[in-house]
Amino acid sequence: MASDFEILDLEVPSINQEILPQYPQNIQRFNVNEISYNDFYWLFMERNVPVVLEQVSTHWECRNWVKSETAADSFDTSTTNKTSINYDYLKERIDNTLVPVANCGVEYFNSHAKSEMLFYDFLKYWQNEQGNEHETNPTELSNRKENSTDLLYLKDWHLKAQNPNYDFYKVPKHFASDWLNEHLLATNSDDYRFVYMGPKGTWTPFHSDVFGSFSWSTNIIGIKKWLLLPPGEELKLNDRLGNLPFCIDEQLLEEHNVHFYTLLQKENESLFVPSGWYHQVSNVTDTISVNHNWFNACNLERIWNNLSQQMQRVMAEIDDCRQMDNFNDHCQTMLRASFGINYLDFIQLLQSITERRLIARNNNTASDLTDNHHQQKTTTTRPLSSMSSTSSPTLSSKLIFFDHYIPNDYHMQHDLQRIVQVVDSMLQDPVICDDRIVLYRKCIQLKETLTSSFIPSLLS
Repeated sequence: MASDFEILDLEVPSINQEILPQYPQNIQRFNVNEISYNDFYWLFMERNVPVVLEQVSTHWECRNWVKSETAADSFDTSTTNKTSINYDYLKERIDNTLVPVANCGVEYFNSHAKSEMLFYDFLKYWQNEQGNEHETNPTELSNRKENSTDLLYLKDWHLKAQNPNYDFYKVPKHFASDWLNEHLLATNSDDYRFVYMGPKGTWTPFHSDVFGSFSWSTNIIGIKKWLLLPPGEELKLNDRLGNLPFCIDEQLLEEHNVHFYTLLQKENESLFVPSGWYHQVSNVTDTISVNHNWFNACNLERIWNNLSQQMQRVMAEIDDCRQMDNFNDHCQTMLRASFGINYLDFIQLLQSITERRLIARNNNTASDLTDNHHQQKTTTTRPLSSMSSTSSPTLSSKLIFFDHYIPNDYHMQHDLQRIVQVVDSMLQDPVICDDRIVLYRKCIQLKETLTSSFIPSLLS
């Protein structure tokens, strides 16, 4: 457990967001210490607009995965610091476990061919790739390219889940309201926390993120090139069958009059990727990044809409089997297989998020901290020892995100209000209405819990 905590201070938005442009001319950049959590929440997460945060990983332990090399300029006496992969340190801190690898040279069912290999074998491959970049013999280079199509990318690696005691990074405050990982970690389920490691030239095909979630990606070393499309612009790329392309480039996007952004993400920068923004990512240099997928009150309605739309597609696909026994159950099974979650999974997540916030509010988890916080405007971080043991509840009763962040009371109220709104929408869904025994009953129980156990403003 961390020795200090930060309050996630969320306030009623002071800016009329309707007067702001839907999308900026360029993706903005902010030093992570110069934009407040509240401003990030309302200006970017709530509006579903991308942004880059700088100087994010400066104090992360995984900075040790990188080593600095001083290179002298050949024309003068000045020197520059260059960074490279610290393979020895990676082997020292991380076991030789199996890791997921994509072969960017082989397309497989609209994705890259995937396999597993030992971590140290991947590092050896990577070192060899770097050595080949310095090969000057044209014959050797030509032979290598003709004899191998392998371009391996270690991606979607659940390193933190596999090594829970290795604190190699710290979730930035701005991304701390993460209902997806909050629920999964609390229930000892899966997680959506990943490490990516790839040589120069590796890439991820054109896609939008799982569930239509938010994502954040922080470069530990290297440069990534992003092509990002606002929601709906991807439809301009559909072929006659409604299929999207496997890969894109600026020329294709311009030919189809697509509104898009090109971004070069540098070392020590985090990119916030909003819901439903299709994107393609390529590693301009050798790159390591830490990534999360997540959702919260800002994009909860989008997640529900994506889930219900996917359910309609599943039902249409097997409509000729509608007379079979347990048709809806079969559809839910297929929905989970194709989308990653089904209706019951989603309801259980909402129940978990609701319960944790109601318990926290009933125990005044953040109120004492928030009161003291507003009295001490000089900082948002306070040592654990400064908390009064008589005036604040035990740590076990607090709502704490990633062992470090505590939402204020307004934040929890706002979360719960958004859940009520989505549950109201869910109660209009025909699939839920048809399943009165399980899905409809659970939604009704959840709404009753919210409206009877919390505050009157939830009823308005």
